Amino acid sequence: MDVKEKAKAKTSSEVSSSGQIRNIQEMWDAAVEFFYNGKSDMYAMKAIYSKMIPSLSYQDIAIVFSGVYADTYWNILFMDASILSVNMQTALLLSKDVADKCACAAIAQWRGVYCRKDASDKGSIPYSGTTYWNSIDVVCNGNIPLEPSELLDDSNWIKSYWKDPVVGKNYVYTRCQNVQFLNEIANPKVQMFYSYAGFNQPPSASTQIKTYNGGNDEGVVYLSSGKTGPMPLGKKGVSEAFSFEPSSSGHVCILSTISTEFFTKNNPKNIPVGNWNSMKYATWNGSSAWHNYSAQLSVVSNLAFYNQDGSPEVFSFVANCRNVPVGSKIGLKSSDPKCSFDSGLIEITSSSQQIEHQVIVPPNYRGDLIVTMSDMQGNMLPANAAVEINMKWILNKGHRMYVQALSHLDAVEKAINSEELSLHMGSYTLTGGNPIISQN
Repeated sequence: MDVKEKAKAKTSSEVSSSGQIRNIQEMWDAAVEFFYNGKSDMYAMKAIYSKMIPSLSYQDIAIVFSGVYADTYWNILFMDASILSVNMQTALLLSKDVADKCACAAIAQWRGVYCRKDASDKGSIPYSGTTYWNSIDVVCNGNIPLEPSELLDDSNWIKSYWKDPVVGKNYVYTRCQNVQFLNEIANPKVQMFYSYAGFNQPPSASTQIKTYNGGNDEGVVYLSSGKTGPMPLGKKGVSEAFSFEPSSSGHVCILSTISTEFFTKNNPKNIPVGNWNSMKYATWNGSSAWHNYSAQLSVVSNLAFYNQDGSPEVFSFVANCRNVPVGSKIGLKSSDPKCSFDSGLIEITSSSQQIEHQVIVPPNYRGDLIVTMSDMQGNMLPANAAVEINMKWILNKGHRMYVQALSHLDAVEKAINSEELSLHMGSYTLTGGNPIISQN
């Protein structure tokens, strides 16, 4: 009997011997049962509230339902606390203030199948770091396959497995884990996409990658045993192999998305075009991950950038140097007359130096950021050097999205002094392309 059949076979009176819901696990079990039996979230809320003991709280209800009924609260781009709040107000007759607080606290943590945005990521929503686009859970191993046990072993779980794709077939995978969902997730499905390397890419820029065996859009998730199966709390999984087949060498972005029986709406092709929309989807979706990270192929690299809005917008390109040899030169420019700019070649005086260049980008624009990275001799940087290039959207008070950005950044205090806001719109990390020369 599978997970769904087991849940549907239960009755609400079987939650405990007394018919009560006595702890948070029994609340999760009851909510999952109602979900599989086709009951709405509000129906289930009322039924669970009538059976739960007094020590359980409205906050517990919000937490459980944010995971089990994720589809109900997914608002095209993100998990929307306002929908959960309204439904709690209706079902439980809560005041708006109480329901809002419970809903916001619940949706601040992803509950379900999760992909890490970096090695220390635990699933906070929205993700507020700058390394969202360098996920260690998107794996490329060139033309050599990997076994699930290799990728999921405890000693390997925190390792990044990435080889720059070769021309021809490459084995690519997505790792994932059940985070904070206190019940079994039965049937995760994975989709993968690639696009030309860059920032803030619209859905139209992505091309779907098919599974290695079968050429399907969706792939299953294997456990460390090499078999599919339910994923209880904490269980790790990895997708079947997908086949990424570039016809030439070049920098790419790879995006992975995961859907489950509780969260079926995770499709990046459905994101409406717009700067805010792409940023919101990226930072509020725990079941997606990007890998924008590769070695230099030459001194000059091209990265695509977009202004998805129908208005001129201010963007800032920020290059963060790590272990870059002193005396190296970094430059950021665009040679398109419609959006021409040039930072010049800036000499690096500290291995951790930051370079920033701000530009006004025309409406509905797609261009190329030309990145120059060279050592003192004009060659590519050594392999242990890295430059993380971030694209930020600059919003000043009076901008149409300023208030929403304050809320997104949880930075209401900035409004007092009319401070400038910056939203991360993507990053790409280029490592050096030359071997490290021993000094011995």
